Amino acid sequence: MKPLLIVSHVACSRPGYLCDYLDQRSVGYQRFSIESDEPLPSANELSGVVLLGAPVSVNSGQDWIEQEIALVQDCTEREIPVFGICFGGQLISKAFGGEVYTAPSLQIGWHPISITEQARKLFNGNPIPESFNAFEWHEETFTLPSGAIPLFNDGCVGNQGFLHRGCLAVQFHPEVTEEIVAEWVGRYEACVDNPTLCIQDRSNILDELPQKLTAMRQMTDNLFDWWLCQVGVTTNSR
Repeated sequence: MKPLLIVSHVACSRPGYLCDYLDQRSVGYQRFSIESDEPLPSANELSGVVLLGAPVSVNSGQDWIEQEIALVQDCTEREIPVFGICFGGQLISKAFGGEVYTAPSLQIGWHPISITEQARKLFNGNPIPESFNAFEWHEETFTLPSGAIPLFNDGCVGNQGFLHRGCLAVQFHPEVTEEIVAEWVGRYEACVDNPTLCIQDRSNILDELPQKLTAMRQMTDNLFDWWLCQVGVTTNSR
């Protein structure tokens, strides 16, 4: 089987739990950093692509962003599944005609995400809650491309995820670990100094962090399972 490609954009935005999940299931993947200045692999070399977050706008016009958009479009034409997280999800939206723009507020911390009726069909009848708490850290948000299926919503930015032609996009961060969350809070401490409805402070983010991550993974494992099925991998996580 051809490997999955996991694309990172900066050192502090790592695949984290996603790699743990894949390693536990012996799923092959290769990691690629945009900072390496190497060309992106061709779509025909891959079984699927995961695009991680980035502290820049997809509208900034950088060459590598245009190359990633082209890769998403090429993968879609070849029916190769793509999974976009935060910046990656915004990039998928833009690739298919959606709009990416500055959100009314930064959204940082743990926030309740509601699940659409369309999303429930992805989980093969498995019982899932009406909502779950997910970790957020973003300044921009996206509209849904024409024909996209809405999956998740919340009260701060609205759209939190969609499915479009084999591309799964989410705004939240299912990949974070304790180490990643603590690193982001420390690195970008000024962002959480003035909490609001959509921005949690440091203590609220870090309090009972292991339990919060465990609860989120009950839902995100469903997402990973579903996406790997599209890739052609059958999981035995349940």
